[in-house]
Amino acid sequence: MTKKLEEISRAEKEDLMQTANDSKWKQAYHVQPPFGFLGAPTGFNYVNGIYHLFYEWSPDSSLTETPDSKYIYHATSKDLVTFRHEGVKIRPGALYDSDNIYGGSLSKVFNEVSYFYTGERLKNNLYETFQLGGFMNTDGKVQKYPAPLVRGLSSDYIEFFRNPYVTVRDREVVMFAGTMNKEEFGRIVVFRGPSIDELRFDGELDTGYKVFGYLWEQPEFFDLDMDSVLIFNARGLDKFDTHFWNIYQSGYMVGDFERCDNYFIHDEFYEFDGGFDFYRPATALDEDGNRVMIGWMAAEESAYPSALDQTVNAMTIPRILTIDGDRIRQLPHPNLEKMRGEAITAEGYFKEYPTKLTDFYGEVYELIVDILENNATVLHIYMRKNTRHETKLIYNSDDRLLTLDRTFSGEEILNVDGTTRSIQLEEELKDLRIYMDQSSIEVFINDGKYTMTARIFPSDQAKGLEMVTEFGDCRVQLTQYPLEF
Repeated sequence: MTKKLEEISRAEKEDLMQTANDSKWKQAYHVQPPFGFLGAPTGFNYVNGIYHLFYEWSPDSSLTETPDSKYIYHATSKDLVTFRHEGVKIRPGALYDSDNIYGGSLSKVFNEVSYFYTGERLKNNLYETFQLGGFMNTDGKVQKYPAPLVRGLSSDYIEFFRNPYVTVRDREVVMFAGTMNKEEFGRIVVFRGPSIDELRFDGELDTGYKVFGYLWEQPEFFDLDMDSVLIFNARGLDKFDTHFWNIYQSGYMVGDFERCDNYFIHDEFYEFDGGFDFYRPATALDEDGNRVMIGWMAAEESAYPSALDQTVNAMTIPRILTIDGDRIRQLPHPNLEKMRGEAITAEGYFKEYPTKLTDFYGEVYELIVDILENNATVLHIYMRKNTRHETKLIYNSDDRLLTLDRTFSGEEILNVDGTTRSIQLEEELKDLRIYMDQSSIEVFINDGKYTMTARIFPSDQAKGLEMVTEFGDCRVQLTQYPLEF
């Protein structure tokens, strides 16, 4: 049985933190917990010069999926590069969250900054669900509101009802929450009111998607450029072709929101990421008004080897979002460029024999690959390579298929479907921007039109970079920055 935080002595906590800190897979520049299980981000905002990031957390690093009994942890940053642990800010145990809590959102509602979340209590062997909140003061402490904002839901929906996202639109407070209907199909419900104390049920958000997974989690709704964007996370989608291969899916729709009948006219649902480890992102506006997203770099049920070091999971790097037609482009936040060391560059042709790029060895770096001319049928890029381990990117030019292969990336990750993920590009491969850390890789493709994210657990000797083609040559320009922090 999972030990509660309150049951762990100070000496035990210090030992757990030391073990996690000494892990050879400890990330250099990604958000990780001090120890234990890092869950999804559930609140992200920029307030008075400080970025606040809330996430679900448990002290138990042996977990492979988010537990019901958990806490809401708080981290802060001045620049989105370096984050500071601020500790647990929401604990279960009050009247309306005595048994379970689920994260939600950190929102500015008029002149107040509030954290919104879901609480559950067990009564007569049944769980009662409540949408709750609390005011965040200037010290980052959250004072819970005494009463629920919303109590339960109509009989058209069943027990799953959580992850409230609160925003203000046209001087009206609007709350979106993920749920499933009684036919067990995913839905988003809407509440409205002049204040958070006067929210009333206003029906479903009509997306036109009647049968699309059995549960929709952690919705977000915001304007980006001249469009409206709906983010939600769907459980129960069937895989097809190169799509929906992970256990649960995070994606978005771009369109127009009509207040009348809560109708959302949109383009198709696109996955945010084509890799292995990305789920339930959260967004915020940065100090310059850019929409920034941070995702959970993990997958429910996957068992990661760092659990032996008393820590699992991490966040992605912050990504700037922009609209391009019906798609969202993601690019690393420009503040990350502050980490860049002295650039190493090279330009030339790669052919049908492996070329070892000895000057480009490393474990923690940013690598930019510009494809200047491609006459090869297949291009292979080997990263974090030694005699035992390698992480591969494989591009098939005829099919315009890009594959991330972690078959030999290091220690095995259990409970995951296969060791490769692929993306079908709509155009030829033009460029790659790769962020490598001690135990992760994030790939931004064709100026951020596509991304692929994965955890990897290689040996500390796996530092090599190689390129090779099949049947033809490829001319590339390489730029690598060692990342300093």
